[in-house]
Amino acid sequence: MLQCQLRSPDRTLYDGPAVSVTARSPRGEFAVLAEHAPLLAELTTGPLCIRTATDELRFACFGGTLSMDGKRVVILGSEIVPRDEIDLDAERRKAGATPQGAAKARLELLEKVARDHD
Repeated sequence: MLQCQLRSPDRTLYDGPAVSVTARSPRGEFAVLAEHAPLLAELTTGPLCIRTATDELRFACFGGTLSMDGKRVVILGSEIVPRDEIDLDAERRKAGATPQGAAKARLELLEKVARDHD
């Protein structure tokens, strides 16, 4: 097990034990486990998953950093939305009838994370 902290600018979203963390960097998706080599990674827009011994916590991550020291991983996100807080209807209204560019990418990620699996 490793200790995991997930923070956005306004709150701590998770602080506890984890089996693994999966995130996306500019070079692609990656995962860290306990005893992983030290790592500092830039996070890009994509799904973020924290697996605990009993659960899988899913989030939409819109950028940030992940640091790992072998026993502890700290994720600082610029914006992170937990799956259970995603309101697709509200996001679709915000994006408009035919979303373009960033609004479309945001909506696609939120829809992906809202589903039970990739």
